[in-house]
Amino acid sequence: MPLDIPEDINEKSVPECQGIEEAINRFENIMLSRIYVQQRLGDRLKNSIRTGMVILFLLAVSIFILLLTLSIQVSRVADVVAHMNQNFVDISSNMKTINGYMVDMENQVAYLPKIKEKTAVMDQQMVLMNANFSAIKNEVKQISSHIAQVEGDMREVSQSVRHMDGQVGLMNRDTRRMSRPAQSMNKFFPF
Repeated sequence: MPLDIPEDINEKSVPECQGIEEAINRFENIMLSRIYVQQRLGDRLKNSIRTGMVILFLLAVSIFILLLTLSIQVSRVADVVAHMNQNFVDISSNMKTINGYMVDMENQVAYLPKIKEKTAVMDQQMVLMNANFSAIKNEVKQISSHIAQVEGDMREVSQSVRHMDGQVGLMNRDTRRMSRPAQSMNKFFPF
């Protein structure tokens, strides 16, 4: 911006005016460079904020996927465990029934010394013991079927655990893949 120099200025003050004009030009250049640096810093800050927002979004999505996968797996495992608990309850009730039959058999064996005197009673007891044995046989068959169910449930648990292990491996790979932009950002912004 040129300065208006009055006409009545002598030759001594002309160099002073040129110095002032030069100082004003330098000040203007300094201010323009400062504005340029501030604009660059602002652009860099905006880019850093955008990059951070993208990284936070990716992190939130990965955490959501991880939680969703874990909740699905936990519900499956809980269902299998509940089914196993029901089978164990059935086995326990069958064992109580068998225990009752065994107590009955013990009571019947206690009558063996009197068998010589009471052969008729012995025949009835033998019939009763046969019935108890057939009931035990039926209970053992039921226990075998419950054990087969438990084996099937254990296979399902094993398969679920293998599937969950695969999912954890996939999540580990996805986490490593999603952390690459953050590592690149660390190289780009070392502080």
